[in-house]
Amino acid sequence: MFLRTLIVVEPGEAARRVTSTLEGVGALVRSVASLDELRQRLAVEPFDLIVLDAAAAPDAKPALIAELAELPEAPEVTVLVEDNDALRRAELLAAGAYGVLFRELPETHFREALSALAARRLQESQARIQPLPDEETSLSDYATRSPAMQSVLRSARRIAQRDTTVLLLGETGVGKGLLARSLHNEGPRSRGPFVAMNCGALTETLLEAELFGHERGAFTGADRARRGYFELAHRGTLFLDEIAEMAPHLQVRLLQVLEDRRVRPVGAEKLVEVDFRLIAATNRDLPEEVKGGRFREDLFYRLNVVTLTLPPLRERKEDIPEIAQSYVEHFRAQMASDSRRLSAAATSAILAYPWPGNVRELANAIERAIIMSSGPEIQVEDLAVDIQTLAPEASGDLVRAAQKAIDPDWLEHSWAQIRKRVLEEAELRYLRGLLQDAEGRIGETATRAGMDPRSLYQKMKKYGLRKEDFR
Repeated sequence: MFLRTLIVVEPGEAARRVTSTLEGVGALVRSVASLDELRQRLAVEPFDLIVLDAAAAPDAKPALIAELAELPEAPEVTVLVEDNDALRRAELLAAGAYGVLFRELPETHFREALSALAARRLQESQARIQPLPDEETSLSDYATRSPAMQSVLRSARRIAQRDTTVLLLGETGVGKGLLARSLHNEGPRSRGPFVAMNCGALTETLLEAELFGHERGAFTGADRARRGYFELAHRGTLFLDEIAEMAPHLQVRLLQVLEDRRVRPVGAEKLVEVDFRLIAATNRDLPEEVKGGRFREDLFYRLNVVTLTLPPLRERKEDIPEIAQSYVEHFRAQMASDSRRLSAAATSAILAYPWPGNVRELANAIERAIIMSSGPEIQVEDLAVDIQTLAPEASGDLVRAAQKAIDPDWLEHSWAQIRKRVLEEAELRYLRGLLQDAEGRIGETATRAGMDPRSLYQKMKKYGLRKEDFR
């Protein structure tokens, strides 16, 4: 993100001096000439730093500083004073001023002091959206025996240091978000912010406002101005997940931003220059979406600079035991559990399970098993029922039951059709079990399933599930 700065300085040399200094550290500078104009500007646009020149704002007193600190964006206030009065300086700092600078300092010293204040404020603002320590993943964290996954990682290492657009493809839950963050952490923008947005989690109107930002009063409910994700990702990486869910008119606007590197917040008159790397992801077949007229062809080609396709978990079974064990250690530490490993039978069961929800579903399954287990080993009975049925000791009964349950009509269909039917039945049982366990609470169910609430609602609608039925 960049530092939004509002200066209250009389037009002339002083204004040019302050503006050039702030722009030198990457700030976006807006200028007004009086306190009345200051309040008008603050009503429609957010700011991180306000610079008050006492010559233009004679009422720059402790009460004003306290008033500005109460604004939603909590901007810091720096005051430029005409005389180096120690008592006044102390009063302003005690009231919460971020800095007090003597306007008549030598040119070099003045610029150094103001630049330092601005740089510190920018660093503080960026810290709000930086990843937590446990999110600071890298490509070296991946351990895989799968040839398909090893190929993806080789390509990822080659492009990590390039500042190019990346398109990540793969089923839900394969780890596209984790790979996006790893690419950012090892890329040239690693010191900048990593900002993630799920395009399928918001309505069309809200998505536009979140992406581009908006001024106060731009639409119903916009009671204050907000900066958009493009701006927050300035000098960093913007990760747009489920990009195929983006509405057509927003696809047009995204294409324009990618070409011009400028955005216009909703309700704003001025364009804002932005500098970011884009990583996009989807679980859909984008060429098919283009053919069907649901995704713009020109945007697809703009995104399809480098494409990485992550294999589903069922195609990299050799990695399942190690991934499962890593989650055992993770959740064991979180819950202070005695469970240290999966039993041989439990390992066989998870190897036999198809994992339609991929790594995300495996993580949720291990978390549940840790909760249910009572010893150093996770046993088959600690796993979900759908997984238990695939344990070795249950295989004989499973085969006999399957033979009795097979509908002769199945033999008239392709493997792909039957596989789809079986996976949907497993998905239905899985969601029903989670909803029942969470007593119909959507937020808790979505968190445990590793999906956003909107996607969960779509799945529930598909299978005719209602939260009220589980309360």
